[in-house]
Amino acid sequence: MKKKVASILLISLIMTSVVFYNPLLDYLSGQAANPHGFVGGVVTKIWASYFANLSGWTIENTKVKYDSNVLDVGYGGGSTIKNLVDLEQNMSIYGVDISEESYKTAVELNKEAINNGEVKLAIGDVANMSYPVEFFDVVFAIQTHMYWDNLQRGFAEIYRVMAADSVLILSSEKDKIDYHMDNFKTTESLSKLLKEIGFTEVEEIKNGDWILYTVHKKVD
Repeated sequence: MKKKVASILLISLIMTSVVFYNPLLDYLSGQAANPHGFVGGVVTKIWASYFANLSGWTIENTKVKYDSNVLDVGYGGGSTIKNLVDLEQNMSIYGVDISEESYKTAVELNKEAINNGEVKLAIGDVANMSYPVEFFDVVFAIQTHMYWDNLQRGFAEIYRVMAADSVLILSSEKDKIDYHMDNFKTTESLSKLLKEIGFTEVEEIKNGDWILYTVHKKVD
């Protein structure tokens, strides 16, 4: 009798897992793309520490000049913003993210820099930003581009706001790119897209599962 009950419970558990597996994955993917509600608030707080190392490695491999205008696209929990502030390079640091929960968490983490005017954060879509043409010297997009609704439009809009001799820095965990993206997973396909938009050169660095692209915009 006990074995029969255990078997029924096991079968029920398996069936429940099958039924709810895909909806759960879809929900979690949605939270990663645009954190919202109570769960979104928790997610962004986790991000603030989880992505600190990836962010630090990315910045270490990026030449950021003194007094630059810097944009962080998809700032999430705000760890990249904080790492940039800690460089003490007299930068003007901007950030845009689609999530209100990300905004709340990033503001809390970078409150002092925001209050003194060093950091300016906004809620918005990468495909439709309000920044002026040719404004930024460096644009960071860390663990974010695989979640954009329209990759081409996002990159084209970033190209618009980048200065004539500037760089876009893309970095991510490679397995997230492989999982979330149907197209442009490889360096070759991504480079082709970026060059069609107008970018001139794409350099790649790897560190374990981390990958970093330095994407150049050079205008004669």
